[in-house]
Amino acid sequence: MGELANELDVVAVLGRDGLIGEHIVDFEPRQSQLGMAELIDEAIGLGESRVIEASTGIGKSFAYLVPAFLSAARVVISTGTRNLQDQLFEKDIPLIRKAIVSGKKVALLKGRGNYCCPYRLKRYRAEDRFKSRAMAGIFAALADWSEQTDSGDIGEFAGIPENDSLWYYATSNADNCLGSECPEIDRCFVFKARKKAMDADILVINHHLYFSDLALKQDGFGEILPEADVLIFDEAHQLPDIAGNFYGQQITLRQIDTLCRDSIEAEVAEAAESKRLKKRSDHLNKCAADLLLVLRKFPPKAEWERIQNAPAVQQSISALQRAIEALDDEFEPMVSRGKELAMCQRRLGSLQAALRGFLEADENQVSWYELNERSFRLVQSPLEVAQSFRQQLALADFRSVFFTSATLSSQQSFAYYCDRLGLDGIECASFDSPFDYSKQALLYLPAQLPDPSDERYPLLFGELCRQLVLATKGHCFILFTSYRMLSWSAEYLRAHLDYPLLVQGELQRNELLHQFIQTDNPILLGTSSFWEGVDVKGDQLRCVIIDKLPFKSPQDPVYRKRLQRVNQEGGNAFVEVQIPEATISLRQGVGRLIRDVGDRGIVALCDSRLNSKSYGRGILASLPPMRRSSDLDEVLGYAADIVRDQPGFKG
Repeated sequence: MGELANELDVVAVLGRDGLIGEHIVDFEPRQSQLGMAELIDEAIGLGESRVIEASTGIGKSFAYLVPAFLSAARVVISTGTRNLQDQLFEKDIPLIRKAIVSGKKVALLKGRGNYCCPYRLKRYRAEDRFKSRAMAGIFAALADWSEQTDSGDIGEFAGIPENDSLWYYATSNADNCLGSECPEIDRCFVFKARKKAMDADILVINHHLYFSDLALKQDGFGEILPEADVLIFDEAHQLPDIAGNFYGQQITLRQIDTLCRDSIEAEVAEAAESKRLKKRSDHLNKCAADLLLVLRKFPPKAEWERIQNAPAVQQSISALQRAIEALDDEFEPMVSRGKELAMCQRRLGSLQAALRGFLEADENQVSWYELNERSFRLVQSPLEVAQSFRQQLALADFRSVFFTSATLSSQQSFAYYCDRLGLDGIECASFDSPFDYSKQALLYLPAQLPDPSDERYPLLFGELCRQLVLATKGHCFILFTSYRMLSWSAEYLRAHLDYPLLVQGELQRNELLHQFIQTDNPILLGTSSFWEGVDVKGDQLRCVIIDKLPFKSPQDPVYRKRLQRVNQEGGNAFVEVQIPEATISLRQGVGRLIRDVGDRGIVALCDSRLNSKSYGRGILASLPPMRRSSDLDEVLGYAADIVRDQPGFKG
């Protein structure tokens, strides 16, 4: 650490006339940001943990990065998205390090699938697998890039779309990585990234990698994350759901297909005279495909217990189990022939154990299935994550852990969030936004709309959207709780408006956002993935319309079981679970509108239950203190003022 950093405190960096102001034009000290930084700095010194709600506009990344740099602690920062991860590492951290003259070593670590794999790249090029000239050319360019890149981060290579199947041949995963036994270990980008991570004073990861840490300790690399003193979770509202995914397990048709394909390739490479694995792998693949055909006769998503006794289901599952056992029998005498054969047998054993666990889930778990057009998922999920999460934190033995997000509380209480993660006795704090919501935003609660369950609702909602969009000249997000309502509204608006419509599902998420920012008079229609993590500042976004309160569907298998358990234990699931979750989600959606001190706009909440139901008052009290109106003429006048105040307005 530089000499200057040793002499500083958070006030000297973030306060009035602080060092950050020398590096950011028009930097305005924010009391809430400084207060949050001082709280974190004090807690690190005491070795204590905190839950911190930092409302939009505080600048929470600086509020935790500055004390992280000023302390002598080793710090791990975990984000909810790779976008925030990259922003911290490429923008925020370099600025702070420069401002305070810090010599701390900083590293960025992503999951294995984000790095090019030299071994697989070399292997598949040698096999001349790509018959089309275009694919062969792209793969050759990728190989050339892999010789020049320092990080191996596939995000640097623009020649292949992010979700293209070609990446299968150029990256590894937990199933097929050879770990320390890989012949290309000296060139391995994952190994290099993890080595840097082990040496770092400040390490930036993401939540998925944090939860993968325990599961991947045996993958040949040992510990993924270094021993550290402080852990900071940003976008911490995502933790309960992500934890549920990682503490469970799943089996997919694609997973089985990939295992069978890799088994056949391992046999060709390490036991070329044999054809037994191919025969058994092909049979296993057929059994998995047959199970998909059987599952199509049932609802696309449900608890397994609802269909498990159907004769066709029992027959298909039994056939799948026998096929796994038969393939395992063929592997047994062959695993000593090579590393890839041994790896495939270990994966088969994991598949066998996962299927057994899925079929034998206890009262604290729920087994469920889900179908899409080409595949199935068999999922075993925990009903609660608190105990497992506490155990994982205890194993890591951090001195201080911080949980921060703009939305952690529901109706001024952190109880629901803390209960879900088992954060007993932790101190919680909330820091208000510096935005003047009473002047910057109008909350519109339409009086003319019926209950969302009313058959008249879609048409009246569509017409209201049309009026609001015309008043704001586009520049509007319309957020939905279901694809069905989104699709209906998109069709209605296309028939009644000339403004460009950007509809989720028609383009990738990042492309939709890019076009929204670049397009005149845009309207974006999105569901859950657009309720958070979307940052459009300035005049480009003038209105956010939300169709309904975002109550989770009680048809979701895990959610339904959670609600049932609360009620069975004498609680009130609607009050204790559904309302807090809907409130937190709604706050995320509302938070899309005002992102800067100069922003102005309208939030339209089109759910009459906010006025008609007793719980509506509590939900509304959790929102930013915007001026409210139920008068459409007043709202349209407000919209006209926003449009008129924009530069270039000609009337």
